[in-house]
Amino acid sequence: MVRIKDIAKTCGVSTATVSYVLHGKYEKVSKEVRERIEAEIAESGYITNQSAINLVSRCSGLIGVAVMDSSDKKDIMGDPYFSILFSYLEKEFRKRDKYILIILDQSPERVVKDALRWNLDGLILSNYTREAMIAISQEFVKPIVTIDAAFVYEYDKLVQVFIDDYDGGYKIGSYLASIGHTNVAMLDDNDEEDTRHRWRGFRQSFIDNGIEIDESSHFIIDMKTEDLQEGLDRIYPALIEKSAVFCISDFYALRVIKYLNEHGKTVPEDISVAGYDDILFSKLSTPELTTIRQNVRQKAESAVDSMMKMIKNKPVEHNIKLPVELVIRESCRQL
Repeated sequence: MVRIKDIAKTCGVSTATVSYVLHGKYEKVSKEVRERIEAEIAESGYITNQSAINLVSRCSGLIGVAVMDSSDKKDIMGDPYFSILFSYLEKEFRKRDKYILIILDQSPERVVKDALRWNLDGLILSNYTREAMIAISQEFVKPIVTIDAAFVYEYDKLVQVFIDDYDGGYKIGSYLASIGHTNVAMLDDNDEEDTRHRWRGFRQSFIDNGIEIDESSHFIIDMKTEDLQEGLDRIYPALIEKSAVFCISDFYALRVIKYLNEHGKTVPEDISVAGYDDILFSKLSTPELTTIRQNVRQKAESAVDSMMKMIKNKPVEHNIKLPVELVIRESCRQL
């Protein structure tokens, strides 16, 4: 095992001088000596831990994972989707000797401030609006990967990893139409233009099947402005007029099923319910949830691979669209 005194002997300096370099006290060491010591540290493999790697490479070994949700009514860490995503990201980065720093619900200015403070090697941005993402990318000069961005933004230092949300909406709509549902709705968590892909696909599937569906069937419960329980109370009279409802996420779908049960309605006998994501709980609910499956592991792997390539200045694909899959279970019935 290489020791400090071995580094000192090879470089012809004292152990104190080597210690100064290791602890960043550069004012006590000349530039020439410091560079000689750093080179020997790198070549000898002394202290093969993150601090030594950081010393030589000028990297922190940290990747920021920033998730934006301006609602104080939603717990990101309690959301099954994000807990799984964080788990896969941490596992994939750890394989590459990188570690994640989670940054929740911060303004673009605060994200950049945290990134600079911790000398992050890159940023993963999830759930950010176009404006916020652009603001961060203009201030943070290192690589950025976005996950679940609902828009395409061409920028040479940025990669976007997202799923085919239009196709997901189209698939669930086509399935509901195929089992006889014509009076349907979609329950969404916002009505921002950049995030309407699932609704567009859902609506188009019915149009292609000769079934009229308009904006009145697009129910919105935006948790930035409204509690989910309050929103369900508001839309309930219109909801029970439908034979099926497609929810923007499994979280919303499972909450709808519980709400309907509390109001004496049975799924799928009284109304069919479908979700999106295929989280673990979708198979544990009663009835088991029909949903659109996205491969969160593949999404994380694509994000990590892209980040590592950019850090190493290798070419990358800047827009990575991943497929989705229809999963048919028990929560939707044939009419």
